[in-house]
Amino acid sequence: MNTKFNREEFFNLCWEKSISWFCNNYIVSYQEFKNICTKYQIPLPPNGYWMKRKYGKEISKGKLPKSFERGKIELLLRTEKNMKKSKSVSKLNFINGDQINYDLEVPKRLPKNPDPIIQEMLSANPKKHPVENNIRDYTKRYNYGRIWVSSSERPYKRALCFLNTFIKVMKARGHYFLFCYERAYIVIEGIEIAIGMRERSKRAYETEKSRYRSSKLVPLGLLSLITGEYSRKKEWQETPTKTLAEKLPIIINYLEKQAAKEREWQVENEKRLKRQAIENKRQEEREKLQKEEIEKLRFIKQKSDLWHEAKKLRTFLMEYEKKLNLSNEIKEQISFGFRKADWLDPLILEDDKLFKDFDPYKLLKSL
Repeated sequence: MNTKFNREEFFNLCWEKSISWFCNNYIVSYQEFKNICTKYQIPLPPNGYWMKRKYGKEISKGKLPKSFERGKIELLLRTEKNMKKSKSVSKLNFINGDQINYDLEVPKRLPKNPDPIIQEMLSANPKKHPVENNIRDYTKRYNYGRIWVSSSERPYKRALCFLNTFIKVMKARGHYFLFCYERAYIVIEGIEIAIGMRERSKRAYETEKSRYRSSKLVPLGLLSLITGEYSRKKEWQETPTKTLAEKLPIIINYLEKQAAKEREWQVENEKRLKRQAIENKRQEEREKLQKEEIEKLRFIKQKSDLWHEAKKLRTFLMEYEKKLNLSNEIKEQISFGFRKADWLDPLILEDDKLFKDFDPYKLLKSL
């Protein structure tokens, strides 16, 4: 089987064989195959092409456009020997453009000295996180614990092999793991991402003798890696043709990019909160200054009102005093009025022992 093609040969083969055929016979994923076709400008059959061909209907073949890309298209045959060689070294370099090679090969059996986390998962007496008064504190994190795996016995062993490789690579890349009771987190750039694994299952329906329809979940023997929680939850499922081990570089790339985005958002959010705190402080200082000045203005207004009232009172008393034949009682009232006007006037502030406990402004308003 050929492994090198020129553009025309590859174009003709693309219209003779489906993408799944390429993925089954060559070490190439669906997305990698699409990227090759995009790079060399090779048109692919449209939707419905293979169904029409299956039933012998007339179909028109596309035309190969001119391209500036030259050279041979090379694919690696999917053999057992090549599969071992292709384990991740070529794929590893695309993880965030890192040029350091990591061993991503997932063995069929656990090594003699697996990672301490895997040893904890294998332990018959694992360390337990503290519980006070039957209350679990989910805000605390511990550097020991287990990664949650829900599966039958055989897939569980494969899950341990996968996690052992995953943990070692992530630690080699500077990340670490934290635990909180049944939850496990990988910490990338200070961002916690929950991780866990489960065995995939499908729902099988049965009709009982009573004619009631019942169902049960049947395990498929295939594993899924679950990353994140709530709205950021993502499940990486292996299929009969592609294992989680083959998706490991993509998973690592995704987790590191998500952590970088989350970290960037946190940094921006911290900056926004600082700006908001500064603006709030300025607003509080502005409001405080406004209240102080309003109180000063109110004080001046009160004094002004008192001065005007005292002035009006004096004007009235002086006009009243001009009248002839004033009785002693009226003269005494006029004298009393002048004294109280002086007491009201903030520019004179005449002392009045009888009214020393009264506020002139409040008293004036109550009259």
